[in-house]
Amino acid sequence: MKHFEIAVYGLGIMGSSLAKNLVGKGFSTALFGKSLEEKERFQTKGDFAIFPSEEEMVNALKRPRVIFMMVTAGKAVDEVIHTLVPLLEEGDILIDGGNSHFRDTQRRYHMLLKKGIEFLGVGVSGGERGALRGPSMMVGGSKKAWDSCGTILQKIAARIGDEYCCNYLDKEGAGHYVKMVHNGIEYAMIQLIADYYSVMKKGLGLSHSEIAELFAHWKNTELNSYLIEITAAVLAKKDEDGEPLVEKILDVAQQKGTGSWALEEAIAKGVYTPTICEAVFTRNFSQDVQLRKKGAQVLKATINVVQLEGYEEKLRNALYLSMIISYAQGIALIEKASREYGWEIDLPLAVSLWREGCIIRSELLKDIVKALKESGKNILLSQSFGDLEKGEKALRKISAKAIEAGIAVPTLLSVISYYDSCRTEKMNVNIVQGLRDCFGAHTYERTDKEGIFHTAWMEGEE
Repeated sequence: MKHFEIAVYGLGIMGSSLAKNLVGKGFSTALFGKSLEEKERFQTKGDFAIFPSEEEMVNALKRPRVIFMMVTAGKAVDEVIHTLVPLLEEGDILIDGGNSHFRDTQRRYHMLLKKGIEFLGVGVSGGERGALRGPSMMVGGSKKAWDSCGTILQKIAARIGDEYCCNYLDKEGAGHYVKMVHNGIEYAMIQLIADYYSVMKKGLGLSHSEIAELFAHWKNTELNSYLIEITAAVLAKKDEDGEPLVEKILDVAQQKGTGSWALEEAIAKGVYTPTICEAVFTRNFSQDVQLRKKGAQVLKATINVVQLEGYEEKLRNALYLSMIISYAQGIALIEKASREYGWEIDLPLAVSLWREGCIIRSELLKDIVKALKESGKNILLSQSFGDLEKGEKALRKISAKAIEAGIAVPTLLSVISYYDSCRTEKMNVNIVQGLRDCFGAHTYERTDKEGIFHTAWMEGEE
């Protein structure tokens, strides 16, 4: 029987795209899928075979066997692992390329290690097109497994020149953690685009075609990124009647949950990520259609028609700074988690994996990688972006105009709040500590002397 270099388990949209990528890059690939329809639909040229059973697929592989699982995250991954492990031998490699929670990856990593099976949790970003043409892949888990099959993964990944957008980050769930944060940043940036769209449409009164032209122009500026590119495409798309299709889409947002995971981690780690927070909650709140409809009738507001001289430059500068701040929040979360979980994630390396193939790829990341190499501090403090004053002034002015116009722009306001928080030498939480001590005797520290203190704040207290 022929011995294949790698197997792909799962021939859904992402699995079949990844399999075609492997075959197209010249890797002999064994395939298995439970759905007859998926098997029949799989068509490509090259060296591959679809096997009728897991056992036959496993037996067709070279040692150490490498199996790339592309199945739905959660229970399905555990079921596939349970099926495959009895068929494997010590040193064989299982790869989970789904959107698994990093804690599940940690658990599976240690469970399989005890059985002698090497495990990689790979965050794959780029959607169907990326999986087919070259995704960004954030790899965590067994270093031994990476040393054995990392070359295969890199050859099917996206590239920037000679650099692969695929690399090993650290043990356990490090790869899936970075992918989770990637998705949190993605949530933030998508909602920021939506908020700026609201400012342009409702605040400045720009026509749909004027807004579409702005995004199309921004593709050729410092804002050049995949999300700006596809925003221009979405805005340009017309329905059969010639009207903008996006205007007919129901204003209720869906989500897969990875943004919420990032937010939960930020809360658990005590990392300030207000833009990710507002993006997640905006999607949640969009579901409450009846409240919003009733509120539009009942709640009144003093709304002013706004004017903004030189709006194109101001919008561009403000959005540019907003994107930097979104990245800053996510990177801070990765840095904190790496320390607390005992990982040694190379931040410049991790961020460089986002430069091509993934949803948050952008020209800006080149400067962010440079900033991280220069200093481990928050990227806002780096000199790599030049003068941020233009963006700060524009962001402040646009935020004020949005409030004047009565427009809900939660992520836009969150970035100016983050910026101002980062430059606040003395925060107002001294009053918070005083209040906590007053009602709960939680104590406080002082600026003028060492120690822990408690005060009887109210009359009659001792």
